[in-house]
Amino acid sequence: MKRVSAIVLSIALAAGLSACGNNGSSSQAGDAKANGGAKKATVTMGFWGTTQELKVYQDAAASISEKYPNIELKVKQYPSSDQFWNMLPGEIAAGVAPDFIKISNEGALEYINKGLFASLDELIPAANIDMNRFTPSAVALWKKDGKQYGIPNVNMPAMFFINEDMWKQAGLTDYPKTWDDVQAAAKKLTTKDVKGITINIDAYHITNYVKSYGGGWGEGKTISSPENVQALQKILDMYKDGSAVTPKSLGYGWDGEVFANGKSAMTTGGYWYKGYLKDANPNLKYVAIPVPKGTVNGSTMISDAYIVLKDSKNRQAAAQAAYYMTEDKTQTEFMKLGFNSSNVSLTSKYFELNPEFQAVKPALEYSTDFGYPVEAKKFKDELVKQLESSILGGTNKSPKEILDSVQQQFK
Repeated sequence: MKRVSAIVLSIALAAGLSACGNNGSSSQAGDAKANGGAKKATVTMGFWGTTQELKVYQDAAASISEKYPNIELKVKQYPSSDQFWNMLPGEIAAGVAPDFIKISNEGALEYINKGLFASLDELIPAANIDMNRFTPSAVALWKKDGKQYGIPNVNMPAMFFINEDMWKQAGLTDYPKTWDDVQAAAKKLTTKDVKGITINIDAYHITNYVKSYGGGWGEGKTISSPENVQALQKILDMYKDGSAVTPKSLGYGWDGEVFANGKSAMTTGGYWYKGYLKDANPNLKYVAIPVPKGTVNGSTMISDAYIVLKDSKNRQAAAQAAYYMTEDKTQTEFMKLGFNSSNVSLTSKYFELNPEFQAVKPALEYSTDFGYPVEAKKFKDELVKQLESSILGGTNKSPKEILDSVQQQFK
């Protein structure tokens, strides 16, 4: 992933926090306009995602006046998650950030702790938001120190994807249940032009390996645990035997591109693959299964939510607009793209609309949050740096040495 300088980010965040502290009166004035006056409150939503998602949001924005006649909603699409997080701090500092954003739970804790997100506890009753419409697990993922920070949108576990044609051509039958099964299959699937598995050197993917061995980051307390060491050993073993590849070594930006272009037969991923592959390679036949078992069943739970920024000039209107994005009509359109709605009324229908993900259903019961340290960006950057230096840079550090080096940063 492309990463912004920590110094620049810190300065931008500090400026953003300063701006947040001076916005109380304008926020209240904006809230009043959004609720009572004849003048429309203009609210901007920010997100990154596909063109298909943008179309759903634009349709919702066009109809929001049916429920909230005093709100005009504008949608701002960022090119990627990297550019979103690179641009947002500067936009906050300049007072031009969106009023609310859609983000995932991966790393959100850092920005909650830095005070960039508004607590929704007062906005929920004021904006007439019914949190009982959402699954309790999705609501809980967006609660910190007893305060609610997100209006849930999506709740779905990580997945493991297999190119069905390649699998059959290699003479393989049953799909893998463990990482040992995956490694054995990856060797058979590896050819001159195709690697058996993509292992993206990225915290999201590494975390899924870690959780499948009963490990976790413990918000920075258990980075170098024996379980985590065991998970990294399996990753390094697949690189050493020549069956694994990282997107960077092929000139691709992420794992989905490698998979879509037929350069690997397997990869960890998520529900967003459905929409992406529909555009990138509609003829590709794939199978989605739970993240394979190391020593236990374990994977990450990806939860998207709508977050009101603390310095929004129209917090209440922003909360209402965010809540409007969870209307059943809009959520049903997202479900067709592979998103599992957090709405209680819809989540039971998810696998009817997305039968290709049926095998992943059991993972809803055991998948958990990412557990990154509060300084999530620093952690992810350091983890990637250490792994890349070993896998791509030739330092050949052991898994324990890699994780001990990262742990030193988070004592």
